[in-house]
Amino acid sequence: MESKIKFYESEFQKFQPSKHFISRIQEMENKSSYGAKLALKWTEILNQILINETYPVVHPIGQETFSLYAEFPTGVFEYALDIDGACTLIKENNLKPVKVIPSSIIHSVDYGNINKDPNKIKPNHKNPVMILQSQYLTDNKPYCINGNHRLFEAYRNNDKQLEIFVFKDLEFSPFFYDNLSKATYFIEIDYTNVVSNKRDFIHNKNGAFAYEL
Repeated sequence: MESKIKFYESEFQKFQPSKHFISRIQEMENKSSYGAKLALKWTEILNQILINETYPVVHPIGQETFSLYAEFPTGVFEYALDIDGACTLIKENNLKPVKVIPSSIIHSVDYGNINKDPNKIKPNHKNPVMILQSQYLTDNKPYCINGNHRLFEAYRNNDKQLEIFVFKDLEFSPFFYDNLSKATYFIEIDYTNVVSNKRDFIHNKNGAFAYEL
């Protein structure tokens, strides 16, 4: 499949977070009493917490982050993920990698994230190969957020196994570098729960991720 990274990189800066949030809030408000309640809470979050958030986020020099793009009706949004922070979480929680055959996970590599110029490749082995698999960010498909080149090389060299860390929905929420990324992820879950009358990851029928911010 052809990578859309270049398209995303040309479009994400045009995204207007407030426009997106207002659109979601209005749809939730009109859907049900549950949605109307969440719409009020998300309006409060938008006006009090997110009002001063910078978009696009400034990626700090010397800190490894990763941009994961999402297509919405309102445009292309950049989720900023803190790779160094993810590595710290792995160490603090003593998480163990899984061993996989590279050919079984090569489809998680977006070829747009692979540097084709060997002179520009900067080997980085301080942070492990990390895969996200999210219903809300990756259409429930595995997506490599760190170690794309290592995974690609392991596949190309027919290596028998590779150690990777896999994170699924909510497990990676601490990785978001900025409040806006985290809020956008959570409002998408709340929005889907409202418009589809679902309660994904919610144990209380009146609960929501808006209350987690």
